Amino acid sequence: MQSLLESAEQRRRDLHRHRITGTPEGAQFATAVAEAIGVPLAALHDHVGPYPLFLPGSDNTTETHQRFYEQHPLQESLYQALCRRVVDVIGEPCFVQRIPTYRFGLPANRWVGSYHRDSDFGHSGYEFNAICALTVMQGSAALHVERDAGTHLFEPLDLEVGELILFDHIDRLHGCPLNREGVSVASIDFRFVPERFASEAFRSSATSLNTGTAFLPGHYFTEEPI
Repeated sequence: MQSLLESAEQRRRDLHRHRITGTPEGAQFATAVAEAIGVPLAALHDHVGPYPLFLPGSDNTTETHQRFYEQHPLQESLYQALCRRVVDVIGEPCFVQRIPTYRFGLPANRWVGSYHRDSDFGHSGYEFNAICALTVMQGSAALHVERDAGTHLFEPLDLEVGELILFDHIDRLHGCPLNREGVSVASIDFRFVPERFASEAFRSSATSLNTGTAFLPGHYFTEEPI
């Protein structure tokens, strides 16, 4: 019989690259964030920056990142609807990341500081991860993920505005090259822990690299599953 961890790992692999397209939740969230920021997100580079090359630990801390986080309370109901859409795909109640990770990338920079696995930074093997594109994300401006864990052969997860995709952030290296597409990109990523794995998943005292928040319900994750 599979252990809980083996069950979580298998389900995460099964969901890897599962796309959620054409949803009103994704489109509405992307539109609302762009309106709150107040500039076309694909032209963000015309209004902010430039920034030094983003590095691990400093790739989510600029004043522009803070603009994204400061507007998030306006999007709470839309974000919850987006989370429910992903939970429906996962197929069981989940604890959900309370505040998603907002990311943006300007031309000639990268929006993730390094290629990495989230397990390198204390994230649990019981987690699943989803991305929602707030702009078109293609080619060098998309997230690049290993085709198979350990191969170092990467392919972009091209996304349209409002499209979502789940991916294996724990076992597969992922990151992005320099953005050579001539446009800015923006997205959120947000994590899920199925309720049936909670007793094991929340044993760790690990904390988020960016915020120092404990990976626990009521802290990094919602207090109750949805």
